[in-house]
Amino acid sequence: MGYIQRFIHSVTRTQLETAKFGFYLLSPILVMYYVGLDTDKKFNLPGFWPDPATLNQIPKEPHEIQAEVARIRKARAEKRARLEAKARELGITEDDVEEEK
Repeated sequence: MGYIQRFIHSVTRTQLETAKFGFYLLSPILVMYYVGLDTDKKFNLPGFWPDPATLNQIPKEPHEIQAEVARIRKARAEKRARLEAKARELGITEDDVEEEK
């Protein structure tokens, strides 16, 4: 215990400030170094990102684009027909909608 007290009393202000500066400078660097090592192992969440094969693929070729546009138009036409049939069942006509505006 006497050795530690002798050491503390023998440290000058310059040495203390230098040690504090080194601690303040190296602490964030060491934290960043620790976090940056083996991030795959530390922060790995299996199954977090979806498999690329299951994602929507953007069409790039002209024939793929035309097929996608045709699919979208067909889906919109089916949805419109379904909604119009439902409106007819409920007795809603276009004239009723225009009168409300």
